Amino acid sequence: METLEEYQVDLHWKEDQNAVASSLLFDDKIQIAKNWCLSHSKNDKWTAEHLFIASILSSYMTAYLRTAKNKGIDCKSFKSTGRASFTISDEVSEITDILIKPTVEIIKSSQINRALKIFLLCKDKSLVVNTLKIRIHIFPSVVLV
Repeated sequence: METLEEYQVDLHWKEDQNAVASSLLFDDKIQIAKNWCLSHSKNDKWTAEHLFIASILSSYMTAYLRTAKNKGIDCKSFKSTGRASFTISDEVSEITDILIKPTVEIIKSSQINRALKIFLLCKDKSLVVNTLKIRIHIFPSVVLV
């Protein structure tokens, strides 16, 4: 079954201010730094690079949780750390590698192996991760609670 989804995000920036990202669907807005993350400014706002990594992590998480639910695994929590490596020169700036360290908590020891296998499956089921042409390294862990 094929479904068409569309998402809209609005971005607004004014001189001497940070940008604001918003959506008609949500009341809250996200403050985004006008400088990129490597500019070493003392801005405490999210940068586009931070939002990019957050998008990767949240897409991977939703793919994992959806797949785990379909496989009958009862997840109690999911957390993840993401890190991107950048190559920066005068000619080009690019992200070369993404490191994802997801951890899922489950309650049944009999589901550990299946929970670990799902980490491999959801790389292809994650909409954002699947579209990237960047090396992605995933180091998963499963914790019993």
